[in-house]
Amino acid sequence: MKGDFLWDDKYFITENPYISAPHFLKKFLFTPFGGFSGTDENSIRLDRSRQFYRPLTSLSYWLDRKTWEFNPAGFHLTNILIQILNTIIIYFILQNLGLSLLTSFFSTLLFSVFPFHFENVSWISGRTDLLSFLFASLSILLFLKFLKRNHYLSLAFSSFFYLCSLLSKENTIFLFFIFFFILYASKPRFKDSAIPMIPFVFSILLWFILRNIAMGSPGYEPSGRTLFDFFSTIGFYSLRIFFPFLLSITVDSYKVFNNIFLQIFGGMITILFIISAFLLLTKKVKNTSLVLAFVSFYLLLLPSVVIIFVSSTAIYIAWRFLYLPSALFLTCLAFILLKKMKFRPVSIVLLSLLFLFYAVEMYPKNKIFGKNETDFWLSFKDTSRENLLARFNVGVTYLPRDEKKAMEIFNSILSQKEHHLYSRYEVKIYENLIQYFTFKKNFNMAEKYFNKLIKLRRDQSQHFYFIYAFFLAFKGEISEGEKIVVEMLNFFPKNHLVLLYSAKFYIIIKNYEKASELLTRDYDLFPTRETFKLLQKLKEEKNQGVLSQEHQK
Repeated sequence: MKGDFLWDDKYFITENPYISAPHFLKKFLFTPFGGFSGTDENSIRLDRSRQFYRPLTSLSYWLDRKTWEFNPAGFHLTNILIQILNTIIIYFILQNLGLSLLTSFFSTLLFSVFPFHFENVSWISGRTDLLSFLFASLSILLFLKFLKRNHYLSLAFSSFFYLCSLLSKENTIFLFFIFFFILYASKPRFKDSAIPMIPFVFSILLWFILRNIAMGSPGYEPSGRTLFDFFSTIGFYSLRIFFPFLLSITVDSYKVFNNIFLQIFGGMITILFIISAFLLLTKKVKNTSLVLAFVSFYLLLLPSVVIIFVSSTAIYIAWRFLYLPSALFLTCLAFILLKKMKFRPVSIVLLSLLFLFYAVEMYPKNKIFGKNETDFWLSFKDTSRENLLARFNVGVTYLPRDEKKAMEIFNSILSQKEHHLYSRYEVKIYENLIQYFTFKKNFNMAEKYFNKLIKLRRDQSQHFYFIYAFFLAFKGEISEGEKIVVEMLNFFPKNHLVLLYSAKFYIIIKNYEKASELLTRDYDLFPTRETFKLLQKLKEEKNQGVLSQEHQK
């Protein structure tokens, strides 16, 4: 709970103008999650490629802000409480399934400290999976109640919580297939299994309609990933869930995608899933529970694997994506050890040791998230194990502190030209080096990276144009820099970042009146902490200037 807002927390929470907007509750169901930079037409079009639809997660952050302001400890506490709730609900689900007290206890105990969950619980932005799981588990609990009593009110509430789960994160979308398989295994006719699924189909349709209203219907852009990448991702997750130790903080998907063994293993698991699903549908399987558990695990895993085909995905593989399927895996593990081993005390000792090993693995990862942002990134000792995004952020953090160390990290990224994310991070590295050398007034080095970037791509980012405007301002070519700023303001008149960067340009050239005007306009549209702080500093500068003039008189 001592940890600061880290990584995407600023993007989704503290500097997300929408979370701080006065009419949040009127619009939250029809507004995208993340990537909200402005309300003008060009900003909306630019944002589409980096947005999700997770309104209930946004609502939870808004409630935290109302309760705690922007005290990160409160946001962390919410994550911890949701994790506790999830663990308790799992216990009741397993009891409703008829599992023994010991199996239910050890399953939930192992889930509470499963090492992969450090990212879900310790990182504030990891809440999406926690919240989605919370509603999904309530849906499961009520669905089991419907199975026992045939009570259609329970079914209606189950479908409602299923909708809430989708509105938190879309990774539970295949849950209703699992419900269908459970029904189909116990009902003699297809009709008896299909009719109870109607409320869940309506939930999916409603989610899809709300999502389309909020986000429109952007065209699908493939990421370039192949079926072999899909198999290797399935294989990686399936193997690592058995051995959740010696974990890096992030996962470099390049090392996964290029692993032939994982491709073969993932392909075999996929074929086994198809056969298992076919056997369930044709009712040609004797041990229904075992096959159903395997099919359910694959379906719970599937949404987190399919995202590799989406071009806007920044992180293809992450430990946090295993939050949902891990509950099923740990239940099966506890059940097998307690049911199949003849001498129960040995099973209890093994499960207790496993709990201890999980906790020992998880603790240092949690500790890293209990720091401020600078110390968080400086805690990454062996960056070669991390993905490009983490390595890039470590390099950016080192840059003003240890330029040599930062350049080593950047050069290690730039040496991996075969990496599927290389082009994205090559641009980001050059942009940050330009900004760094511009503010150091090392114009030769800044020009060097400007030239590299211009040769690299024709269309540049907002960030690039403003860095160039800053560069011109520092060189004394103020009118040329101002032309860029005015052009950006004309093109993005209601864009938070454009208004903010434009104000910073005028701060650089010491036109505090213009800077104050832009910041006030920005704060009226998007009341964020950063804009408020800058406005306060400008008032102090202005007051000091007045005092200085009076002193001179």
